[in-house]
Amino acid sequence: RDCAPLSSTRSADGRDSVVSSGPSLSSFVLRAERHGSHGTVGTWALHAPVESFAMGNSTLIAKEEAEMGLVIGVDGSNAARMACDFVANRTWPTGTRVTLLAAIEPVIDWSGLAPLPGDIIDDQRTSLQLVLEDHADMLRRSGLAVEATVEVGHAADLIMRAADERFADLIVVGNRGRGPASSAVLGSVSAHLVDHAACPVLVVRSPSASRMLLATDGSQSSRSIPRVLAAWGPAFRSLPTEVVSVASRDGFITPWSSDDDAFSADLVLHEGIAEQVADEMLELGWEAAAVSRVGDPSREIVETGREWGADLIVTGSRGLGTFQRLVRGSVAHDVLLHARSSVLVVRGVVPAPHVVRAPVAALGLA
Repeated sequence: RDCAPLSSTRSADGRDSVVSSGPSLSSFVLRAERHGSHGTVGTWALHAPVESFAMGNSTLIAKEEAEMGLVIGVDGSNAARMACDFVANRTWPTGTRVTLLAAIEPVIDWSGLAPLPGDIIDDQRTSLQLVLEDHADMLRRSGLAVEATVEVGHAADLIMRAADERFADLIVVGNRGRGPASSAVLGSVSAHLVDHAACPVLVVRSPSASRMLLATDGSQSSRSIPRVLAAWGPAFRSLPTEVVSVASRDGFITPWSSDDDAFSADLVLHEGIAEQVADEMLELGWEAAAVSRVGDPSREIVETGREWGADLIVTGSRGLGTFQRLVRGSVAHDVLLHARSSVLVVRGVVPAPHVVRAPVAALGLA
């Protein structure tokens, strides 16, 4: 997760803030501070029954996936409905919680002729509540726990705040919104979330997924993708996966090496990166194969996805590259703009919550 490193401190009651247990050792509580889009937002705790842990090499290893928290942005559009359909069509860990959030953008009336802002907000709230009830019923029929809320404010900011407050594992939005809250256009909201949200963001363009392309470049965010997906249990594990890493010719050339020498070394590097991630996916239960490409990373990722027939592309939040490419924007952002498939962007380093390790000494069992 996007958490600060675990530290060993004691609270006023003498309990350890990293790992604590009840008197009968019937459960464990692991705590970590979460840094979200709006700064430090609190303490994240993973509660797990003792029977879900195995003992090995002075370490307690959690064997079960933790329950998940999802925040879905809704505006009454077909795109938002598709996002809800996507979530309903996948299998999530037991206990997964979904928050449906609809945003009403603030209205300023400069003419004096239009209805008062309060009237407009009330009308939009009534319309959106009906939409939320419909979506919530559909998600509950899929076995998910759902809460729905309508708030006034800018959609992207409200979604990120809701995700931070609920320690959400995933934000889900449609590609573009044109519903009752017409000013909350999720086309721009999705791009803002990909750039700024603290947790992974899924932008849905299809109600289902049958093949997945995982794009990796060796960066921390992309290398964390296999562990993040594994922590989400069966949600995406059934998808055949192709792992791609792209070698670009925009690398730095040293005075003592030729362009061809540097490029050949870069190509070998990316072949190894793709193979390593594919091997990790295989170990985690996926059907996976590795490929490498040459060219502009975002363009090659999108094209490889089309060739593979992927309806879901997964990538890290920012790829490795030169200063010029960083100025132009992240590869993830470019993929989001040009891909026809759904896009999942994983941000930051996210340790796998499905394998949580805590020294036995911290529990007083050594």
